[in-house]
Amino acid sequence: MSPSGAEEVLFRSAIAAINSDDHLRVYTQDVYGRVKETSYNGEWEDATIVDVITSVKIGSPIAAISKKLNNIRVYYISAKNNLREAAYDANRGWYDGGINYEVAPYSKVAATFLPAGDKLVPRVYAQLLDNTIQEWGHNGDGAWKFFKSLGRALPGTELASTSFMWSQLSIRVYLQSPKVDLIEKCYDANTNSNWSNGQFMVENALPRTAITATSLGASSDSFRLRVFYAAHNLRLIEKIFEGKVWEDGDFNKPTTPGTIPGTQAAVINWGGNPSDHNMRVYFQKGELVTGVTEWAWWDSSWKPGRLAIPPA
Repeated sequence: MSPSGAEEVLFRSAIAAINSDDHLRVYTQDVYGRVKETSYNGEWEDATIVDVITSVKIGSPIAAISKKLNNIRVYYISAKNNLREAAYDANRGWYDGGINYEVAPYSKVAATFLPAGDKLVPRVYAQLLDNTIQEWGHNGDGAWKFFKSLGRALPGTELASTSFMWSQLSIRVYLQSPKVDLIEKCYDANTNSNWSNGQFMVENALPRTAITATSLGASSDSFRLRVFYAAHNLRLIEKIFEGKVWEDGDFNKPTTPGTIPGTQAAVINWGGNPSDHNMRVYFQKGELVTGVTEWAWWDSSWKPGRLAIPPA
C-alpha cells in the first residue's frame, strides 16, 4: 500500500459501491475534486490505474447504480449545485448523463434502480432548497421527470436507498428527520400509491450521520434489509430486518472497527440466503489516515477485508 496514494483520498470522502456478484466498483473523491473508480475483479487493480470518472465540487456526495456493471450511473453535485449524472455503457464508455437539476448546496444523494426488467430504470433522491427530499427518475427511456416528494428532512441529511421485488415492487429510502431521528420512507407498488413511514427508526442520532442500506434476498411473502449508520461512539451500527422487526446486527460488536469522525459509508451484497450471502462495507476508519477500509461478511461473520483499497 502506498501512503501517498491514500493521501489523495479526501478526508470524509463520499463513498459509493456497486457490484455484479463478486466483481466490485468503489467510487471516492480525491483532494482535487475528482471522482475515482476502483475495481475488483478477483483482485484489486493497481493503485496507479484507478480511473478518473469526472470532476465535481469538493465534498460532493456520490451515489452509484449499475446493471451487471455493463451500465453504470454515478450521481453527484456540480460546482453550480446541480444534480448531475456520469454514465457508462459497455459499448460506449463514460459520458455525461442526462440530468441537471438544481438542489440545495448541502444536499446528499441516493440512488437505486428498479429490479424488474432488463433496462436500467433509475430512481434518484436529493434535497431541494426547501429541505424536502425529491425523487427523480425515468422508466428506461432516458426521459427524466420529477416523481414524488418525500417531505422535509434535516438540512444536509445523508440519504440511502434500495429497491427489491417480492410480492410487489418496493423502494426504501433512509434519511434523518428535522428532529435528527433516522427514519424510513417506504413505497410498495401494490399497497399504496404514496410514500409512507416505515418501522425503522433511530432516535436522536448523530446529526448528518452516515447512512447506507441494501436489500438481500426476497421471497413472495418476505424481504430482508440491512442499514448501517455512524453512532455517537464513532462506530458503524448495523440494523437488520428479516421480515418481522428491526434488530441490531453483528457489525457493532467489539470485534468490528471504529471510524473517523464524519465518515461516510457504502454497502453492497450478493447472494440471497442467510448461509450464502456476501456483504462488503466501505468507510474511513483512519487506515493510512484517509484510506477507505473494507469489511466483509462471509461464512456467517464479519471479517477484515482490504485495510485500504486503492489508490492506497
